[in-house]
Amino acid sequence: MKLFDNYLNSISDIVSENRVQNYANFSGTSQVSKYAKAMLNESFLTSKSITSNKVLIEFDKNQLTTLFGLNPFSFSETKIGSHPDFQHLQYHEFENHYCVSMFMDIKGSTRLNEKYSLFQIRKIKDTILTLAIHVASHFGGHVHRLQGDGIFLQFVRKGQSEQDAVINALNTATILTHFISSDLAEIFHSTGVQPLRVRIGIDIGYKDDVLWSHYGIPGCSELTTTSLHTDLAAKLQAKAKSNGILVGSNVKEILDIKDEFCQTCYDNNEKQDYYIYQGFKNYRKFNFNWENYLNSFDFVKKKFNRIEIEEPRIRIKCKVKNCENGEVKVYFQNSNAIKKGSDIEFSLAENEHLYFRKDWEKIEWKAVNSGKEARDANELTHDFGGIYKNKTTCLTRAGYVGHHYVECVIKRNHSDNLRIRFPIFVK
Repeated sequence: MKLFDNYLNSISDIVSENRVQNYANFSGTSQVSKYAKAMLNESFLTSKSITSNKVLIEFDKNQLTTLFGLNPFSFSETKIGSHPDFQHLQYHEFENHYCVSMFMDIKGSTRLNEKYSLFQIRKIKDTILTLAIHVASHFGGHVHRLQGDGIFLQFVRKGQSEQDAVINALNTATILTHFISSDLAEIFHSTGVQPLRVRIGIDIGYKDDVLWSHYGIPGCSELTTTSLHTDLAAKLQAKAKSNGILVGSNVKEILDIKDEFCQTCYDNNEKQDYYIYQGFKNYRKFNFNWENYLNSFDFVKKKFNRIEIEEPRIRIKCKVKNCENGEVKVYFQNSNAIKKGSDIEFSLAENEHLYFRKDWEKIEWKAVNSGKEARDANELTHDFGGIYKNKTTCLTRAGYVGHHYVECVIKRNHSDNLRIRFPIFVK
């Protein structure tokens, strides 16, 4: 399965249009009159398939909901400009509140001019930006600004934890980078055009480091943030490699993200390049390895060096009982950060029903933890004392900040063992 097939089909229809190249070849001949060229140009530019109204592709919300669950902090309406949670601020008022800033820039669109018309180029870029808006909206992101080939998103909600806002930004960036670097790139390769790419920068500024206020004059102002970390998110985007995501040190530290996902940066000479900012303090940057992160989800499969989305027949389901209010909720993989002390139930399911162990099967459970707290407690791995051996359900408690897995191995006599993982964040 591919995500956003309707978007792929729409862009495929646009980039497969070869009339621009045919026109370019024809109009380059000396025998064609200026009048004929003008008529050809007008005919092409007014073609119904090219100049139809603005592209509004129906976004299938069910795809992301099935994989990531409903996001409680997504907006009921999609708007641009002032963040809805801070619109109460008057022109001379200020408020300190955290903000996760994400900048995404489309690279390579200039080369589209070599093959496509302005109408086609506009549709291609508009389709990508429209998809970015929809994906970010699902994960609770607010569109603060569209900037030519780029988009500036804010992940912040009143009542939402900083950790969950960071996770939402990472999930948005990962899904978009995967789509553009793989499925979308295939379409461009098939037409002999260098694929479009993206560069993304993400950083979080905490409450005391972010000031929300108006810039400008009454009637001509913008409600936005003043923060080193907003500025650094933009710098991170500018420094990111093609189809790369750079994050600030705060992003790594707040979730104690493992080195497998947040990696040291290197310059063009393969020398370590630690910092995005050096001044009154040195502030680190990290390459967020979105491919490794995407592979932590059980619905991601690698086929012939390609990533495909395929929900497995046998998988682990998860429920979490909040340690503060006792509320029990279904937890989707990497969807938010579970509060330490919360009870977690993992259970095996087959085709969405409770899994029944066969007589010849053996079932083993273990936890695979990461982060300083688990390392200091010497609890990077444990098997729950073996009490869940041959059980289809495993109960545990969120104990350490970081990114962790619960792993279940179904051992079979006459076929390959089945290894299943379920990833979670803990705050």
